[in-house]
Amino acid sequence: MSDDRTPSGRLSTGVDLLDSGLGGGVPAGSLVAVSALPRAQSEPLLYAMAAANATRYLSTLRPAEEVADALTTAAPVGKAALDVDVRSVDGDDVLGAPEEFLGGLDAGSLVVLDPTTELEQGDRTRYREFLDTAKRALRMTDSVGLFHCHENTPSVLRRDMTLARADQVWDVRMDVVDRSVKTCLAVTKVRGGTPFGLVELTFDEAGVTATVGRD
Repeated sequence: MSDDRTPSGRLSTGVDLLDSGLGGGVPAGSLVAVSALPRAQSEPLLYAMAAANATRYLSTLRPAEEVADALTTAAPVGKAALDVDVRSVDGDDVLGAPEEFLGGLDAGSLVVLDPTTELEQGDRTRYREFLDTAKRALRMTDSVGLFHCHENTPSVLRRDMTLARADQVWDVRMDVVDRSVKTCLAVTKVRGGTPFGLVELTFDEAGVTATVGRD
């Protein structure tokens, strides 16, 4: 269910300014890592892109019903019913049989992994094989992977592998300015393109909107 304005071969992020900065959306076959502190407003970015595309949502932390409710609540006013397949998954099961969870993707679809932490804490060889399988599945189906990477202290053991294999990295930052919470996004890695930022994010009944950030 990509936006009609999105160029062929790209998937809409669901955020107009972000689509524009990326040349019309995320190139098919790409893996995107969304890096954010757990307390930051990063989940709405996942929901916005899920609302714009046929999506398989793999939740390693929250029950599927909870995620489905959040997606429905976050859907922009007037948006048609979401085409999202939400599944609660166990990180060790995914590492053990990645094809079971990544196989059979619809062409030109989105697969969300939220969050990646449980998989990144697993065996390094198995996680590398998972990333290989994910990249292969995305390329074969012209799909996009959106991996939600919570920053932790100490750092997650395999985060270096996630960021190295990612084609794009979206860095979400939160600050309190004049008693207001300000959330900004910088695209710090674009393989084959040019990084950009900052954009300031706003969350309301229209979904996620972005404006050019101010330092």
